Amino acid sequence: MAVMDSTGMLGIVASMVFIARLTPQPLRLARSGVADGVSPLSALNGLIAAVSWLVYGLLVDDPVVWIVSLVAVLPGVWTVALLRRETTWRDLLTAGAWAGSVVTAALAGYLAAALAVGVLVTQGPQVWRACRERDLSGLSPATWGLSILDAAAWGAYGVAADDAALIGYAVVLSSSAVVVLTRIRWTRSQARSDGAKRRTTSSAMT
Repeated sequence: MAVMDSTGMLGIVASMVFIARLTPQPLRLARSGVADGVSPLSALNGLIAAVSWLVYGLLVDDPVVWIVSLVAVLPGVWTVALLRRETTWRDLLTAGAWAGSVVTAALAGYLAAALAVGVLVTQGPQVWRACRERDLSGLSPATWGLSILDAAAWGAYGVAADDAALIGYAVVLSSSAVVVLTRIRWTRSQARSDGAKRRTTSSAMT
């Protein structure tokens, strides 16, 4: 019973951190209206992932997973709505193809495997965009800082519950968070450096 209690507590903590992680990005978008560096495809895939995890939690009869996934749909929809002007037809078609793949995997009995791959599909577009662009002013550092805590919490829960999908989620999310946070720090440092150079040049000319 003690093991079950500790596993349940891990699930509750992981759920709280997960929901907290999803909040800063849409709040930043709503407050600033700046979406530079934010990937609409990643947001779309994240919403699909939330729905997929909801179904997975119901199938394996894990209330911790399906309840938190149900709650996660709300900020997912909000983020997608805020990024609607930046979303391209290519983003929509790519996300649609991914949704179709998840449904096919679920019907074939491989939903857990699809969810493990789904973490890459969800985080991959954002990591790629963060590595490619110099202006990441629309990204919320708080979201990615909390992502590390999220990965640690769900990873611990996955180990306790012997759930390979959750362990895979933790590994990919933590790696993605480190890359994105490093890029945010680097681009901000470069922006400050470029600003200082422009001020120095302007002063020299006057």
